[in-house]
Amino acid sequence: EESDRTLRSVYEVMFRPENAVLAEYDDGFRIHKTTYGQAKARIEEASAALYARVGATHGYVGLEMENSVDWIVAFWAILRSGNKPWLVNTRHPRTLSERIRRDLGVSVVVCDRPGALDADYLPVSELTGGAPFTSEFENEFALATSATSLNEIVCFYTGRQVTAQLLNTRGVLRDSRRVAFHYRGALKQLAFLPFYHIFGLFAVYFWFTYFGRTLVFLRDYSPDTILSTCRRQEVTHIFAVPLLWHTVEKQLLKELDRRGERAKRRFWRGVRLGAAVQQIAPYWGARLARRLMKEVTDSLFGPSVQFCISGGSFLRPSALALFNGMGYPLHNGYGMSEVGITSVELGARPGERNRNAVGRPLDNVEYRLTGEGVLLVKGDAVCEEILVNGERRRTGEWFNTGDRARREPDGRYTLLGRVSDLVITDNGENVDPDRIEEALTLPEAVNFCVLGLGEGAGETLTLIVQTSPYLSGERLRALSERVSAANAALPSAMQLRRVLLTADAIAPPTAIKVGRAWLKRAIDEGAVRLTPLAEAVAAAPAEGTLPPALADKVRAIVADELGLAPEAVGDDADWVTALGMTSLQYYSVAAALCEQFGLSGLPEGQEHTLRATCRWIERNL
Repeated sequence: EESDRTLRSVYEVMFRPENAVLAEYDDGFRIHKTTYGQAKARIEEASAALYARVGATHGYVGLEMENSVDWIVAFWAILRSGNKPWLVNTRHPRTLSERIRRDLGVSVVVCDRPGALDADYLPVSELTGGAPFTSEFENEFALATSATSLNEIVCFYTGRQVTAQLLNTRGVLRDSRRVAFHYRGALKQLAFLPFYHIFGLFAVYFWFTYFGRTLVFLRDYSPDTILSTCRRQEVTHIFAVPLLWHTVEKQLLKELDRRGERAKRRFWRGVRLGAAVQQIAPYWGARLARRLMKEVTDSLFGPSVQFCISGGSFLRPSALALFNGMGYPLHNGYGMSEVGITSVELGARPGERNRNAVGRPLDNVEYRLTGEGVLLVKGDAVCEEILVNGERRRTGEWFNTGDRARREPDGRYTLLGRVSDLVITDNGENVDPDRIEEALTLPEAVNFCVLGLGEGAGETLTLIVQTSPYLSGERLRALSERVSAANAALPSAMQLRRVLLTADAIAPPTAIKVGRAWLKRAIDEGAVRLTPLAEAVAAAPAEGTLPPALADKVRAIVADELGLAPEAVGDDADWVTALGMTSLQYYSVAAALCEQFGLSGLPEGQEHTLRATCRWIERNL
């Protein structure tokens, strides 16, 4: 608060606790640790080497890599050498990143491995051996928005806005004791969100390293790795986009379905009891809830998680109720690339958090609603300048977020969806597709999205469902019944008019949410091919029949391993007793099937027939 509010001051405070552990990383064999002092030494050396290579241009240098200690080293080394970091979003299409590179005048990109931009790539591993130098510490960096609008938008931040974000933690700590809870003396934040994303940069990286706490980096981003990392390294804080919470919720519900009705009733009784206990005693109640649900939580995040935040897009109420009931306190927050993190629901009790509000504005933030209910944001942390399609402009005193919101009587705010996502139906109604998605629970879907298709007024409310190409007729019919039941329960103005299936991805492989603008463009360009759900159900195999695409794929893998013609592998022929498969051959087949279908392993004791294996794979897709 008494500093000059520059990034140099942030750096000096952040790396003061030299012996504290900055980062942990599990390489699959052992856990590696890096202290703040070790990281600072690497930053000083890397900045000297970068200065020797490019000088102090006071212009932009790209930083293109995923979360790691090397990312942290490169970020501060660029600033320390008298240059400005541009945080390259590796999830962006190359064409968009190339436009940004040209507009920022970037000719050098620091990386962990060379990328595809038209620039000189400089591996961070080569930034060693620099001589002492004198240069002015730069005070600005740039990051791009998530580009779901398909526009080039780059936000410029200085030490003043970063300092304001850090000072906002006072109010968070004042209003929620839980956020500072440790587990066995440690506080560890999962570095799941990318640091080139506003949520990951401010709420994960800046907020936690400011207090000298530990970041836990992931080997990869598969659900199994995320869960096992949280358990093994005793992660205490998880901040993530809804995609993570929805994925874990979906996997858990599928597992409950496999266990049967009795197990499901017992589980949901435990969730309700856990929520009730926390309403009475929030803090020890969460610990008790995790113990009550130990059979489940031991296979999820484990007992160490103390505080979770979701942000970035719409979070289903069912996910909020599920995680809060199990004793994993899940809070909803709000922010944007242009304004930083501006609010988070800090209620101690599940009843407060499950309302799905995003809390009250943080200390130096003000909210205001327009007459149409659009949220405006003002505050010291709002970036003052942005680049929009090549034009640099001021953001103004009040920033129009484009999000519709409602102010509750107690001062909390609830988001109502993006203005640009509203669907104007043929009867003139403005319908929020997020509210429709909230009513849908589709375990048979890989992903789904509600949007308006058509031009101008009279858009058609449409549900796009991405499914596995190996889905059986039974599961297709179950999907159709779920959609019909949910649709019938909606008000008439919100009811879906079309339901379309696709086996194509409805979001980029690296996206953290479905962008409706991206999806519409993909449909227009033919990249997402659609089939009416009714047609797919009518053409589906009869009950008891194996999905042909799945059966053919499994049959081919088994036949190749055994050196047989595919037709020799019958639907019910036992691979061991009838076809002579050895145990080594079975494990080879299992590995090939897991790789082909993205599974973690076939169950022990699996009946070794094509029919049984296809049924098991289909249930786990």
